[in-house]
Amino acid sequence: MRFTGSRWGLLLSVVLLAAAARAANGGNSKITVLVNDGVQVAPSMLLQAEQETARIFRLAGIEIAWVNCNVEAEPDECAQFLDENQFVVHIVQSGLTRTKCVLGQSFLGEDGTGKYTDVYFERIQWAHRDFDADVALLLGRVSAHELGHLLLGSNAHSNVGIMKPKWDLESPRRIDSGTLVFTKQQSRLMKTRIARNGQNGGVLRTSFDSARPEGSGASPLRRQGFLP
Repeated sequence: MRFTGSRWGLLLSVVLLAAAARAANGGNSKITVLVNDGVQVAPSMLLQAEQETARIFRLAGIEIAWVNCNVEAEPDECAQFLDENQFVVHIVQSGLTRTKCVLGQSFLGEDGTGKYTDVYFERIQWAHRDFDADVALLLGRVSAHELGHLLLGSNAHSNVGIMKPKWDLESPRRIDSGTLVFTKQQSRLMKTRIARNGQNGGVLRTSFDSARPEGSGASPLRRQGFLP
């Protein structure tokens, strides 16, 4: 995804990992998202971002259960293996990307499955500075876009909605108009994948030290997406 503007654009690329996640449990249209906030976003802002992500997925018929993994009493889920319908959003300041216009990356296996995504908070703040974009709403929408990649697989960009590769931040009314949602087809695909996950087995260990799952035997990363 790229944000178009007078000074810079945004690319949200999809990173492919060689090791794929296998399915564990699920079967209904519910997912669990584990959040590791590495930049200590204000709790009220993080809550608003999670509510925005949840709203977008709820419109697609998918409910999100949130687990915040850097609270003082860390939930048990944060130290256990990931079930197939559990995913990780890691909020970090920045990352190693081809351009500084990248606001987030999803990590997918060669079969199009994945569990982990990074969201770059410093670059979201740049968007706020340059285009007066609401930080909490943008954080929630970028998270929704990246989680969409994890559920839709490779080549998931579309011409409309939340999975568009480019968002026009110079038109605030457009970014806030409620048009950044999943299409009906994307909703069906995601719910089908969630239901299918229950037919398989396998888990991945949660790791917040790296965007790469532990014990995956992952090969060097391959990137795909749009260049500014």
